[in-house]
Amino acid sequence: MVTFIEKDCFNHCRINIELSIAGIILPYTSIYICVRIISILMDDGTGRCSRILIATFYFSFISLVTGCTNKKLSQPFNQDSSYSRKDSLLTSKETPDNSISYDTGKRYIYITLDDGPQHGTMKCYHILRSLGVKASFFMIGIQGMEKRARLNVDTIRNAYPQFLLCNHTYTHAYHNKYKLFYGKPDSALADLAAAQDSLRVPLKIFRTPANNSWAIGGKYRSPQLTRAFCQAADSVGYKAIGWDVVWNFKNGATPIQSTTEMVREVNLAFDHHEAFTRNHVVVLAHDRMFEKPQYADSLYKFIALLRQDPRNVFETIDHYPGVAFNK
Repeated sequence: MVTFIEKDCFNHCRINIELSIAGIILPYTSIYICVRIISILMDDGTGRCSRILIATFYFSFISLVTGCTNKKLSQPFNQDSSYSRKDSLLTSKETPDNSISYDTGKRYIYITLDDGPQHGTMKCYHILRSLGVKASFFMIGIQGMEKRARLNVDTIRNAYPQFLLCNHTYTHAYHNKYKLFYGKPDSALADLAAAQDSLRVPLKIFRTPANNSWAIGGKYRSPQLTRAFCQAADSVGYKAIGWDVVWNFKNGATPIQSTTEMVREVNLAFDHHEAFTRNHVVVLAHDRMFEKPQYADSLYKFIALLRQDPRNVFETIDHYPGVAFNK
């Protein structure tokens, strides 16, 4: 009786496991076939010990599959509902770094968005596009490898002159290990170059992860931590772009300042000459802050309020003073 119960329980368990495998059989077909062959061979004349071994093999396989799947889905990339495939096909005859003439009576604003492609990237894209406002997207190389993420990268790259694709390193400083990353400038420079190549960034413009660093044509302003890296990058033609006003967030993505507070900070940066370059203010925000509708509306209102001042001109960061590349 005990043997029968064990066998019945084992068979019932195996059937359930096989059904689970069948549900994910397409990506794991070859492994599943191997498991079934081993099961048949071991069931032929084997006793209780062999059945336990094959059951253990099944459970190990399911654990492996579940673990891999969970790991992959721990930070899923969801394509924004506002995305249209035709967006990635947009092209422009203009190329980045077309020179411009500055009007002394104007105030130049550079909207910059970090950490894409991620949730909220295409929300930002469509909001800014609908308002006719220029912006620059600083993207992370490793986040642009999946097919859907790659479409977002292509969309931004192809949308010049309204949007400019820029470099935010390949690994975001070894996944936020800042001391390790900046402590080895040569390795950090290789990481930067990897993002430049993988994302096909048109110009050597980048931002240092989690640090407000400037390096433009021998002019530096950066914390000690990033100085050696910025100097190394500058020596091979890169321009490091920091920020003058930052839209802070909490809980990973929730904007802290209101739209009116942000407008006030921008005006103060102009009026008190607090920017890195007088009359040119760089605003930093992160794509994910505007994924949810209520916060997407905050971005829209912020830009709309700034547009009400006729002095304000929005530009991509390749038109920032000193950021010029010989063609």
